[in-house]
Amino acid sequence: MHTVFVLGIEHPDQEEIPEVMEIGEVDKEAMTVPPLLVFDLETTGISKSSDIIQLAAYSKDSTFETYILPSQPISKEATNITRITVCGNNRLYNSKPVNFKYPHQALTDFITFLSEFSCKPILVGHNIKRFDCHILYNALRFYNMYSDFCSHIIGFVDSLDVFKHVVPGLTSYSQTSLVDTLLDETYAAHNALEDNRLLFRLVTCTSQGNVISDNITDFIFSPNYPHNCHIQQDNLKTFSEAINCRAVSKAKAIKAAHSNLRLSHLKLSIERNGIDGLRALLSELTNQGKVLVTSVKRLFRSYMTF
Repeated sequence: MHTVFVLGIEHPDQEEIPEVMEIGEVDKEAMTVPPLLVFDLETTGISKSSDIIQLAAYSKDSTFETYILPSQPISKEATNITRITVCGNNRLYNSKPVNFKYPHQALTDFITFLSEFSCKPILVGHNIKRFDCHILYNALRFYNMYSDFCSHIIGFVDSLDVFKHVVPGLTSYSQTSLVDTLLDETYAAHNALEDNRLLFRLVTCTSQGNVISDNITDFIFSPNYPHNCHIQQDNLKTFSEAINCRAVSKAKAIKAAHSNLRLSHLKLSIERNGIDGLRALLSELTNQGKVLVTSVKRLFRSYMTF
């Protein structure tokens, strides 16, 4: 027995199907070599919903560091890694009291720090594309500060991806392993400021040269990246029922979500122009000349009923 999607759109002509999401590419042709600002976060846990408990940044000429009062408990695993603990009203690092700021003040201070660069910096971090960027985005978005933050940076570079390209074949690309292999040193990992000092040396002072400056155009990504990922994940959630019922493959749902489409937009195209409307939407060409989702005819009808 097939279940037909009920559209439930009271005034379909009043809703618009959005434009394809802009990736927000950095203008690489016009870009001169910007200052590099290495940054790192320590957090209450390892999920992307974790709170920031330490934020630090390090460049050739300046440093920034602040401890932040979290709204959620610090997990035991995070405490073991960061050595940041809460004891009564005291916040401790390595059993010594440190001054914590409330998130809004700490983030305001960080944006002020960024604004003082004469040229907008590139933010560099290790594994930031998968973790730190999203944590920082969540914190800034909560206080409606992300646009202001973006106005003071050129973009991000994930040093993990750079080192995999520059030094292929290593058994580990963790920062501690890279420091050991390329700098022949050990250090106190998981203190944000110390992490930054060592990462800055890794990306500027090894036998590989300045690996960030030499590879900027290949690895820089837009400040909009975590925002776009957030939207894409929200879009993908709308396809859950259709994926579970195998009306839409997860791969095609991901492609649609990344194209700024929700399931309601597919339904809307059907409501307005039937299968022809759906076909026109899913097979539309992007600015790069690629098919938006699919041009396979047999898939269109499965998207209408399941």
